[in-house]
Amino acid sequence: MSLHVFARVKHLQIRFREILPRATSLVQPGPIFVADSRQGSAQVAQNLSSASKFTSIKNHKMAEAKIWREDYMTSLFVAPKPRRTMNVDNLGDLSAALKNAAAIPDVYVQPEGLRPDIPYDGFSKETDQLPVFDLHNLSTGAVEERRRFINDLGCACKEWGFLQLRNHGVPLRLIQKMIDLGMRFFQMPAAEKEKATFGQVGYEGRHAYMPERVHWGETLALVSGPISNVEEILRMICADYREEFITTVNEFIHEIQKIGLVLLELMAESLDLQKSFFSQHFEKNATSVTRLNYYPPCPQPSMALGLYAHADTNSITVLIQNEIGGLQIRKDGRWISVRPFKDALVVNVGDCLQAWTNGHFKSVEHRAVLNSVKPRFSVAFFYNPDAHAIMAPPMELVDENHPLSYRPFTWAEYFPRMQKKRMEGKVGTDTFMRLDHKEV
Repeated sequence: MSLHVFARVKHLQIRFREILPRATSLVQPGPIFVADSRQGSAQVAQNLSSASKFTSIKNHKMAEAKIWREDYMTSLFVAPKPRRTMNVDNLGDLSAALKNAAAIPDVYVQPEGLRPDIPYDGFSKETDQLPVFDLHNLSTGAVEERRRFINDLGCACKEWGFLQLRNHGVPLRLIQKMIDLGMRFFQMPAAEKEKATFGQVGYEGRHAYMPERVHWGETLALVSGPISNVEEILRMICADYREEFITTVNEFIHEIQKIGLVLLELMAESLDLQKSFFSQHFEKNATSVTRLNYYPPCPQPSMALGLYAHADTNSITVLIQNEIGGLQIRKDGRWISVRPFKDALVVNVGDCLQAWTNGHFKSVEHRAVLNSVKPRFSVAFFYNPDAHAIMAPPMELVDENHPLSYRPFTWAEYFPRMQKKRMEGKVGTDTFMRLDHKEV
């Protein structure tokens, strides 16, 4: 490790200790279990005192659970990724070497039950496409139209867990520049890309930490908040576009954060909560990761996956992608291919927001499928609140039809647990957040 990187790591460790106290102090026993977006805490406590089905944080399992004592996210910068002894070639080099091959290595071949049965461009009929929302209509419409827009957006979050957003305000030239520079990065030689590794994050093209089968994709993960390591990671590569890449990524993150706050406010309004119910916890020290994804052509796309079926464990995800299809979501038990629009953002609900809304919003499984001709590229922005903000279902979202299902939790408490799980299925909502979850 160079002196510059070592010094930066020590600085980051110190800053994290300043910003994010140890998990033992993140969640103190409090007087109430659920939150009310309009009433004061004393009134809420009085309202809940006679309801035996609600319990206080102090008496709740949360206070008894194992407390994570490591400073939040510090390990991302300093701990190496776990590795297995099996040698896996860099996917970028492998894909080029297999350009005219008929088969892929066994380590990439998925079990029959996981293989995609719908091709990357197998777009369904119009009624099976994601709901599309035009933010321009929100700013120009009358009050009734605005209410209808917000209600429809809420329905999309409840029924689909996914939506596409047009006229979102993120400059299209910035999106295209992000795609172009990201593609240039992944098309560099493996030895150059692999310089951009920093602890648990940075470039990954071998996936040697995975226990069994490997997905057919390369990633570049950048921590963008509350402290960014974008510059530290990208300065490790030697490329004539490096400074432009750093500037573009930072500008992109800034723009996506802005639209993320707008979305969170609209989502809150759709649930008849105060506009700032969610967004107030994202305005300062929000925790976020920006991940660039590259799926090179695969000789056997029907045998492999670019990314396993999973639901995002975070709060919301905002995604851009090039014109190549590959994103598929599971709805009503079947897979649907999402038609890509280069001018649209894809937005989806994560497990945290599902729990935060007491299950009104749904996180949905999705996956990345492959093709044998063209590379697919995307950038996902994973957005989460301040690490010590308590995510508790609001009282307004608890009723006979929606009994309280999730306990309060913080991102700092939740994230280390997710690091220990494979990103597959709905691992987030099936964990300690659920009131009926049994610790093992």
